[in-house]
This record gives sequence, C-alpha cells and structure tokens, in this order.
Amino acid sequence: MSERIILLGAGGHARSMVDTIEALGRYEIAGFVMPEQGMEMSFRSYHTIGTDHDLREIYSAGIRKACIGIGYLGRKDVRRRVYESLKEIGFEMPNIIDNTAVIASDVKLDEGCFIGKKAVVNTNAQIGKCVIVNTGAIIEHDCCVGDFSHISVGSTLCGEVCVGEHAMIGANATVIQGRSIGNNSIVGANSTVLIDVEDDMKVYGIVKEQHW
Repeated sequence: MSERIILLGAGGHARSMVDTIEALGRYEIAGFVMPEQGMEMSFRSYHTIGTDHDLREIYSAGIRKACIGIGYLGRKDVRRRVYESLKEIGFEMPNIIDNTAVIASDVKLDEGCFIGKKAVVNTNAQIGKCVIVNTGAIIEHDCCVGDFSHISVGSTLCGEVCVGEHAMIGANATVIQGRSIGNNSIVGANSTVLIDVEDDMKVYGIVKEQHW
C-alpha cells in the first residue's frame, strides 16, 4: 500500500510535483495544504485538505510524508520556514525524483529535494536540503548546491561549481567550471558566469566582473 503524502503550496511547481509523484507510484497524494484559510487548490483528482494551521492534525491523522510545492521566486525564506515547521511536527520529506532524471550512483542528496524531468546530476555531486533541480537542468561532476537553492530549467553547472544556500540559477544560465555562487545570490536567465559571485548578489549577462 502506498504511503500518503501532502503537498504544501499551489501553482506550477506543485503541479509538476504531482505529475512526478503519480508516475513514481510510491505515494498516494492526500491533497494540498495552503498557507491560509480561503485559498484553494484543485488539480486532477486532488484538492485542498487544510492550511498550515492544520498540519499537526494532519500528522496526527497518520499522514507522515510531506513535500514543499513552493517555487523559489520571492519565497526563499518561506520555503525554509515551511521546512522547519514540518520538521518540528515530525513530517518526513522524501526526495521526489522524476523517472526521466539521471542521477549518478554516488550523488549525495539531502532530504526534500525535487529533481525534475530529464535533469542530470553527475558523479560526486552534493545536493542540500529542499533543492529544486528543474526540468532539463545539468549539475556536473563534483558540484555542490546549498540548502533551498533552485537550479532552473535548462541551466548548467559545469564541473566543481559550488552554489550557496538560497541561491537561484536562472533558466538556461551557465556557470563555468570551478566557480562559486554565494548565498542568496541570483544568476539571471541566459547568463554565463565566468567569475565567482559573492553573497547577496544579482548578476546577469556575460558575468566577468561584479558591481556593488
């Protein structure tokens, strides 16, 4: 019998997770949990079953698995707070890895990650808590990605790249080998990063130098 699981959040990221969870066949989706009363989410055969205030009751009813269906943009602190609330209650957050993703056998994945369709995570990579590796993203050998970061659609981390916590690598961006991206930093879509990027930076285009 499949274990029941809840999804916190609404929108496109949550729907993508539904599709992957269904295809995996390991969990029965119990429904969506919204941040506050009055918000509703319906997708396929699944509906809202409560709010964040109902999480203890949901856990007591026997649902012990949860995943965070909240995307990155503007929500990096929200995702950490939701994670901490779930952990405090006792929920387990399994990694949701699409059947079409390719993950090397020695990759180290912390909990609560989402690895999307046709993503690749290559040998000796280390992926932190609740990281999103979105559709078609490539994380090459010996990379590290910090907690709650988002590697967006079609982006590439070349070998030995280190991405800090709460960072975002935008769609189709490339970070060349051996570079680092700091905590809370954002790399814009279609950018190519040729240098190390400090904490709390926003960079875009051909990134050869930083401006404070």
